[in-house]
Amino acid sequence: MKSKLFLTVLAVGLSLCGYSQTKGTNALGFGVSTGSQKSISSATADQSESKVNNFSISYGHFIKDNTKIGLELSYSKNTVKNSAYADQKAEGYGGNLNYQQYFQIFKTLYAFAGGAGGYFSNKQSYNPFTEYSDLSSKNYNLSAYGGVAWFFSKRFALETSLLSANINYSKIKQANWSNGMNYSSKSTSFNLSTSGVINDLGFKIYLLF
Repeated sequence: MKSKLFLTVLAVGLSLCGYSQTKGTNALGFGVSTGSQKSISSATADQSESKVNNFSISYGHFIKDNTKIGLELSYSKNTVKNSAYADQKAEGYGGNLNYQQYFQIFKTLYAFAGGAGGYFSNKQSYNPFTEYSDLSSKNYNLSAYGGVAWFFSKRFALETSLLSANINYSKIKQANWSNGMNYSSKSTSFNLSTSGVINDLGFKIYLLF
């Protein structure tokens, strides 16, 4: 019954006239991505639970019809709980500048493609029973991505990313419990993956004005 009701609402929304995003339109957005994982060791019966929460707020401006540039700020908080050790926690923040182009599929349903460049800083505290006590990282990245947007009214829209490619440069510092020494490293990586609704329930909702 619930699935039929959802399909009915979706069909009604798609049957409405399309809301073209014209030059001069502003978009204020809020995003959330959350995930959790639980595991039990068959050898020791230790239980582990991890939670990942990411939040973002963004502002975009349509410089021409169906073309948007924007600024996004983000915050993340991750925790790992293990029955055998103390908790591990990590917090991070960052931002990026982005560009998105929309392509109408049907009425209020659009596909989009975009690119972004940004910075993200993260600090993580390890439990006192492991070798390292603290870790901090600074990440610089360039990304290309694509997804689907639903402009279900003149004032609101939903978006989810389905595919992304990232080039990431990281600077990492670690503090060692045993000898008091600090370590640092640098790395570059490339990642191509599906994200958003497929893996981590990620979505964004926009207020248009």
